Amino acid sequence: MRQQRVLVIALAALVTLSCQTTRLIDTWTPKDYEGTPYERLMVVGLSPNPGGRDRYENAFVDKLTNYGVLSVASINVVPEVEDIDRETVESWLSEFTLHGVLVTRVNTTEPGRHYAPPHTSLAGWYNSWMQESSRAPSGEKFYLEADLFDAKTEELVYSGVVETKIKDDAMETIHTVIDKLATDMVERGYFKGR
Repeated sequence: MRQQRVLVIALAALVTLSCQTTRLIDTWTPKDYEGTPYERLMVVGLSPNPGGRDRYENAFVDKLTNYGVLSVASINVVPEVEDIDRETVESWLSEFTLHGVLVTRVNTTEPGRHYAPPHTSLAGWYNSWMQESSRAPSGEKFYLEADLFDAKTEELVYSGVVETKIKDDAMETIHTVIDKLATDMVERGYFKGR
């Protein structure tokens, strides 16, 4: 009887794990980072799909409110992601008195072992943002790479990679991805805890 119970519990755990479609698979942080929590951010979701970008950015803004972060969804300021260039970002930094810019892109190729983000500075990256982001495939595994850049130094201070798959509800997937990233960033001191 006891063996059957253990087998049932083990099978239930395996089913639960196999249903899990979203997980933080890697992070990158500078070795010497000792910053204070960020309190004002611009959230940029690089997506050729305006509806997906809108849902992702605004959901992230809502989540950051829980941590006392004032943030702006870039789609509410610049509707076309192709229009985001260096001048645009520099105007955001001063107009909104931002502490950082959080940029998320979609990648359909699995990052290699020992993840290293493709850029460690905002400089020179603005015009290539859309070229480096794919459309999120429905029903297939893909990766969201979120980079947090410091507004003063323009240097990358955090990068996290989430593996996910959109099954039935895109909003549920978006919220799960954001929860994984936000929880990790809170634990690492980038945002204040609740």
